[in-house]
Amino acid sequence: MLAVFLPGTIQGQFTEEVINISASNFSVEDQTIYITDTWKFKPGDNINWADPALEDSSWQQVSTKLDPSELPFIEWEGIGWFRLHIKPDSSLVDYPLALIPDQHNGASEIYLNGEMLYQMGQVSIFEEDFVPYRDHQPRSIIFKDTTEQVLAVRFANHDAQSYNNYGFNAGFRFLLGDLNYHVESAIEKATTIPWAQMFYAGGLLAFTIIHFLLFAFYPAEKRNLYFALFAGFLSLLTFTLIKTNFSESPLMGITYFRFSLIALMLTVIYALRFAYSLFYKKTPIQFWFFLTAGLGLAVATWYNASGLGMYRDLFVMLTLVEILRVLTISFYKRKEGIWIVGFGLIGFVGGVLFTILSNMEIYTGNPILGNLYGSVILILSMSIYLSRDFAKTHKRLEYKLLEVKHLSERSLEQERINKEKEMERKLLEAENQRKSRELEEARALQLSMLPKQIPNNDHWDIAVFMETAQEVGGDYYDFSISKNGTMTIALGDATGHGMKAGIIVATAKSYFHTLANEHENMEMIRRMSSGIRNMDLKMMYMGMMLLKCEKHKIRYTSAGMPPSLYYCSKNREVKPMILKGMPLGSNVEYPYEEKELNMKNEDVLLLMSDGLMELFNEDRELLGLDRISRTFQECADSSASDIMSQVTKLIDKWSGSKDHEDDITVMILKAKN
Repeated sequence: MLAVFLPGTIQGQFTEEVINISASNFSVEDQTIYITDTWKFKPGDNINWADPALEDSSWQQVSTKLDPSELPFIEWEGIGWFRLHIKPDSSLVDYPLALIPDQHNGASEIYLNGEMLYQMGQVSIFEEDFVPYRDHQPRSIIFKDTTEQVLAVRFANHDAQSYNNYGFNAGFRFLLGDLNYHVESAIEKATTIPWAQMFYAGGLLAFTIIHFLLFAFYPAEKRNLYFALFAGFLSLLTFTLIKTNFSESPLMGITYFRFSLIALMLTVIYALRFAYSLFYKKTPIQFWFFLTAGLGLAVATWYNASGLGMYRDLFVMLTLVEILRVLTISFYKRKEGIWIVGFGLIGFVGGVLFTILSNMEIYTGNPILGNLYGSVILILSMSIYLSRDFAKTHKRLEYKLLEVKHLSERSLEQERINKEKEMERKLLEAENQRKSRELEEARALQLSMLPKQIPNNDHWDIAVFMETAQEVGGDYYDFSISKNGTMTIALGDATGHGMKAGIIVATAKSYFHTLANEHENMEMIRRMSSGIRNMDLKMMYMGMMLLKCEKHKIRYTSAGMPPSLYYCSKNREVKPMILKGMPLGSNVEYPYEEKELNMKNEDVLLLMSDGLMELFNEDRELLGLDRISRTFQECADSSASDIMSQVTKLIDKWSGSKDHEDDITVMILKAKN
């Protein structure tokens, strides 16, 4: 919002006598061509100055923004003409461009090659007939050929000195952009942002009225008053920002903007006062310092809105630091309900800091969202806290009255309450014990499904690692060796947790040992999927990978399992082996694929369940396939057990002290002579 009024410091992309533009000048972020704001200027008014053939080499070069640092040095008489020579290349001929009023604090007539295209406001040499106008709507402009074009603007602002006195720009700034993109963007802003902000302001006003009425009916509870003032000024801040953005009068927009800055000062002051009222019986002496400084800044802002920006931001940040200090002390003293208040205040402080950092361009983001989300969090949490506190106070008063009237009944009632609490405690203990037993039974069932030992094979060096989650999942692996020496391997993962997952694993194990030595992978997959589906366990499926290993030749298929990793010792490269397929029990007729892999000596295959790739660290980041691949490649020349050791170290390092949310199963197959 500040950019609409305040003096600019960013130079345009083009500063030549004739501006050459092409489609390559569109910015990637917003499809905009940032043409220079330095145009040829001549004070006065003459309609012939729109003529493209006019000789203007003697005209003065000035910024169209008419900022406070430049206006005193030009002969501004309330009206003047600005001209810009543009030469488009063939990529922009007949291209639907948008003329974008990035800033417009006056009235203007816009000409292209002597023909008036648009009028914004009423341009006049007479102040009484002058009508300023402001909007940011894109307007169509089309260049018919690649010859030099002249964009002329007849601009009037008879209040230019007033703008500069407040520290704001008095002129205009036009940009070029893609018409379709900017029309869609303007429609989106006009249809979503105002309504969302008005709804938000209305909600704040409702909270203001509710808590003011609570104070009116119970004046002893002054926290409701301070909260009502905070919410009221926040509502005023939101309303004035809406009016600032959508006011068609530039001067009125500046007025609303100045009001919004004052409302910001009062909002943070009463946020601090409300924080004090929550944790202090008496107003701390430092509040009067903040109040005096804030009111002084608010008054000064009315007369110099732009020059005090740094001081306002400093005041806001100091106030937020003080709120955090009060909150920290309250946490340390274990104040009742502090977690509710802390959540709200931290959300509000974070939102305001985000807004300040976004406005200072230290952090990229929409500053409106910071204010919106932070304020919503604070408003809701404070209302919950005050309502909770009011309800608790009311209950205490009722309880005291009953205690006086029915002293004997109080003892009996207390005894009954204690018995109920004891009963609830015992029920909770019994429920916790039952759930613990069920988890242990599920874990025991899961582990009982696994092979007792890894088969000793002449062609393969094998290592397996499994770690169950806190809430037991359904990972499963198994081996079967036929009479002719073919080794069949299964690695699976049942959906869900607990006993249901155990039932699915038991079913899969039964099918595996029944079919492994008599049927090929595709037939096993089909029969296992059909059997699990016929069990009719709602939303219960099982991912499964099957491998037939005949010496170093592997035939493998996958049903809903993550990629495997293949290390080629010759090229020292790791490649993912991806086979897409539905999990078992979902679609029996799904066309599963089978692939063949001929491994050489020292080649390595890493199989895993999804628990490894989806392992979270303490920052809620996924481990991912790339990190696993890098670790695997670094140690793939080692033995299977050493490779597994490096993988488990990666797991421990990544997860840290965080509990695993899913089972993790990893199998290493290394070809050997």
